[in-house]
Amino acid sequence: MACCSFVERRRNRYYFRARIPGDLCLAVGRTHVVASLGTTDLRVAKINSARLFFLLASFFETIRLRMTHPLNIDGGDQRQAEMLALGAFELGRQFQVSVDQLKQEFDLKLKELVRAVRTPPSADDKIWEIPTLPLSPWPAGQPQHAAPMPFTDKQGFGRTIILDQTAEKPTGIGSMTPPSPAWHTLRDGFLRDKPALGKKAIWSYDQAFAYWTALIGDKPIGDIRRPDVKLFADFLRDRQNPRGGALNQKTIVRSLGNVKTFMGWAVSAGMVVDDRFETVQARDMTAEERMAEDPRRAFTAAEMSKLFESSLFTNPGDQSEKAAGWFLAIAALTGARTEEIAQVPAELVWIDNVCCLDFRKVGKKTRAAPRLVPLLGDLLNMGLVEWAGRQAALGYTLVQPETKPRTSAAWSKFLNRYINDSVADDPTLVLYSLRHSFRQMLRAGNIGDELADKIFAHSSGKVGASYGRNLSPDEVIPPAIKGIDK
Repeated sequence: MACCSFVERRRNRYYFRARIPGDLCLAVGRTHVVASLGTTDLRVAKINSARLFFLLASFFETIRLRMTHPLNIDGGDQRQAEMLALGAFELGRQFQVSVDQLKQEFDLKLKELVRAVRTPPSADDKIWEIPTLPLSPWPAGQPQHAAPMPFTDKQGFGRTIILDQTAEKPTGIGSMTPPSPAWHTLRDGFLRDKPALGKKAIWSYDQAFAYWTALIGDKPIGDIRRPDVKLFADFLRDRQNPRGGALNQKTIVRSLGNVKTFMGWAVSAGMVVDDRFETVQARDMTAEERMAEDPRRAFTAAEMSKLFESSLFTNPGDQSEKAAGWFLAIAALTGARTEEIAQVPAELVWIDNVCCLDFRKVGKKTRAAPRLVPLLGDLLNMGLVEWAGRQAALGYTLVQPETKPRTSAAWSKFLNRYINDSVADDPTLVLYSLRHSFRQMLRAGNIGDELADKIFAHSSGKVGASYGRNLSPDEVIPPAIKGIDK
């Protein structure tokens, strides 16, 4: 039976579940109809589900008529469908003045429909007979326009036989529901509600939206349902990576998550029915992905020595080379991210007698990113304080090589090439590897994971991590490393 898809089992009993059409959801105040079918027998549940499906079909059409404007029928050669529609509309005009009355009537009639379905049908009942709602008496003094003529079956429920399989849509009906806009026209409004997104995140959203546009085109936002999002997940699963092979599972999760976030925003704005978009899942990781390691590794001790013995440290030339050397030194001995070092101010912060780099305005990737990082003795001995003073006097940031600042992407490209030429031509050894090396140094220093996360700008997710966010003097020089020459 085609209506079996509306049957679901809960604790050994069968229930009917169906989505309410999108144009009625706002009016009736709900998105789904869920009702017990009053049986533990699957065969009976299927029959009751079919009956309730056709009951609801007629019920929803009546509700739609009660939401419409008056019909403009000239009274001439009226067709039967127009006459029936006008009669149903005139019966419902009294309910237009109040949406609350419509919601109340919806709930009452829905309960009555469910009670009628639970009653076993008689032998002469036919499921292709669509019932009408039990209607109130015709108001006195108002003309009747060929209203349906209900009769009562053995259960006492009003029914009407379908007269035509292809009922024509009444003319002159103006819908009170505004047309739903195309989904992509909402992009700017979505991004305005997320002002914290960076350029890279916005690019990621636009990439996902471009793929999604290729799949669903200009589909109205109100017509989008969960299968559309699942279609996008399948597209990402089967799409080939331009560099060969399938898309990485992390890439799929990110792109699918962008679309689900957008649909969640649209649901919260009342633009689309909540169809549980968040339940759509990306493909699982392959065995190779599950066993794969991080493509970047830390520097070995020999490689670190080779880096600090290279020309940028032993024989720097112009201002640009000196700035590049300081960039590498800061990355190796603070573990800061590339985009943070590229923007960190030259003004240093002192906590008691300990000097710190100030990432409070440039750290943006996580909630823990705005922070102070104490300078180790090696950086101080290399003359970082004097360098910072000269940069501040010029009005530059800490590693700015010239009047025009260098972007983090440009720094990354330049220094990755330098590491390949001066240390090792290894694709797993990059500028970001210095951050891995610094984390190893923190573990070796045995200062504890919570303090290490605080310096390293990792959000642990623990409640205690948000307490005492700023560094205290005791944290700047933890007991495990006190006494070391700074």
